[in-house]
Amino acid sequence: MKVKLEMPEILVLFSLFMYSQSFWFSIIAFSLGLGSRLINYLIEYGAEMKKTEALNQNVEEFSSAIKDMFGVNKD
Repeated sequence: MKVKLEMPEILVLFSLFMYSQSFWFSIIAFSLGLGSRLINYLIEYGAEMKKTEALNQNVEEFSSAIKDMFGVNKD
């Protein structure tokens, strides 16, 4: 597992330090950090699913080409 320290995490840490100065500003920073990490996760998950579907489709095409090459009936 790799540890990321990107903008969403920095916003969450910033909200922790700003809590004593301004409650609402810290809530806004925390919400922005949490929301942006969630959006980033969903984008990465979608890309991974798209890559998996493409791989499955390539495997299916390859297997059907092999079956056609050797004359194996699908019935």
